[in-house]
Amino acid sequence: MYKRISILSCGWVGLALANRLRDAGYLVKGARTTEEGAAALTQSGLEGYRVWLSPGELQMPEDFLETDCLVIAVPPRMQRGNDAHTREMELLVNRLKSAGIPQLIFISSTAVYAATAGVVTEEDTDWPATPNGQALRTVETWLLDNFNATVLRPGGLVGYDRLPRASRLQSLPDTVAQPMNVVHRDDLVAVIERLVETPQPGEIFNVCAGRHPIRYAYYEKAAAKLGIALPPLPGNGRAEGKIVVSGKLLRMLNYRFRYDDPMELV
Repeated sequence: MYKRISILSCGWVGLALANRLRDAGYLVKGARTTEEGAAALTQSGLEGYRVWLSPGELQMPEDFLETDCLVIAVPPRMQRGNDAHTREMELLVNRLKSAGIPQLIFISSTAVYAATAGVVTEEDTDWPATPNGQALRTVETWLLDNFNATVLRPGGLVGYDRLPRASRLQSLPDTVAQPMNVVHRDDLVAVIERLVETPQPGEIFNVCAGRHPIRYAYYEKAAAKLGIALPPLPGNGRAEGKIVVSGKLLRMLNYRFRYDDPMELV
């Protein structure tokens, strides 16, 4: 009997995952923040639910949590305040304590790592300086301690029409000469599906493509595709930065990235 999967929520990654698992024969419950969004999920062959999660309120139908696996894909929105994400996730954690869900997968981010130089693995425990990274690390700890969750730390999401914004290309960030840590959406979805099939409770996995070109090289190709003139690379080329590796994922899940070179995506 196929598992029931609940996905909170169905954004750019969550919806792609929901469609993939539905097509594979799973019963998929997807969450959106509006009734219209939930209805659209139902029309697409999913079970749509309206779930509202904010720092002060959680509205969630009980049967959304009647599931064999819950995937939490709720990124921080730090513009609402540095503690907004931890406050809303604390509400969710308290609700989940009585739900008895057998498997929980949390999509975190490589933002949980400190801004160090060199190779970074899941064993690195230095806390990040950014509020975004600190919030994610806190939520990771809650979910690991309370539910023996599986935590994924994907790099920046790429693929399809997701190219750098024109404003970013015309005003380059300070990190433009540092190595990239990214993952194609299809690879992240495939990794989550693999975990649904073969659970790894209590484990943390980096999810980043194997190649790490400097951002400028990636931006240069994207700018050419968009017909935008890119400012010259400041400094003397490649700068130090963290390189997040996914060796543990490759070993334990026997996974091979479909898109291992970000330069092939632009």
